[in-house]
Amino acid sequence: MDLYVNGKYQSVDIGYVKEIKESSVVFIVKDGEVEMAIDPITLDAIQTICMADEDALIPLDLETNSIILDGEPTK
Repeated sequence: MDLYVNGKYQSVDIGYVKEIKESSVVFIVKDGEVEMAIDPITLDAIQTICMADEDALIPLDLETNSIILDGEPTK
């Protein structure tokens, strides 16, 4: 998937949320699964997205191991 990240055009991966843990999220991606540690604000955002649409695709940057929300990587 292609989108703007930090004002630059970038190709990112997308993933489905498989499991939300206390301080990380497990995503299903094209190559299998990846678990990313996240901060409480991002965790709340992911939970809100999943409550609205359990099949939502979340943009991910697998090279930096970060989630892309609102066009900016999160930690």
